[in-house]
Amino acid sequence: MQIKREREELEKFLEKAPESIDKNVAVPGENMTELHQEPLMNVNFTDLKTQCEKEARVMVKNAIAFIIPIDMIKKNKYLKDKFKVDVISLAGMIYQLRTNEIVQKSLIDQINSGMAHPRMYEVFGQLAKVIGELNKQLLQTCEALKETYKTFKQDVKEQRTEALGPSMGQNGMLTTGDGGVVTRGTKELINRVKEVKNQRNNNLNNIEDIHIIPDIPINNY
Repeated sequence: MQIKREREELEKFLEKAPESIDKNVAVPGENMTELHQEPLMNVNFTDLKTQCEKEARVMVKNAIAFIIPIDMIKKNKYLKDKFKVDVISLAGMIYQLRTNEIVQKSLIDQINSGMAHPRMYEVFGQLAKVIGELNKQLLQTCEALKETYKTFKQDVKEQRTEALGPSMGQNGMLTTGDGGVVTRGTKELINRVKEVKNQRNNNLNNIEDIHIIPDIPINNY
């Protein structure tokens, strides 16, 4: 009896069904509001990327502000290109950090709404680990940038010193063109002392007229 009743219901359903079933069926290229899902997060990723680039630029400037002035970067082509590459690299890391934080927040919202699944907690833990690693990499990258620009500054200083050349100061010390003192070894210092001593001896030998105060008898006074 049950089978007969189910058959009758199925026949009635088929009789009422349209001859063509192309209605309410998704077609490639056709937009159907019924099939559109609401976004879980209201984020404009284009604006987010632009914001990350701004943050990266500020971070690089703050990291090297006490090492190399910004004016020097604008005048030096190598530094200018390096600054752009550093900003792009740092912006990519910040973008990954922000997107992971957004996905983590969406998981929290879903779990808070009751749509929880054990897999969500596992993914949440993985995202937390990734976010922690990205924060660590950001700190390490900023410190590495400082050391790189410090090395560049030292190289520039050495090049300028070599270009200016050393000179002898009034105090007998060897100085560079920018006022820096050039340190020398013990052998060079001994040779310098001998040179000064020889110069003094030559000056004494070149004295032609030596006036000696005559002995004046004091009995006459």
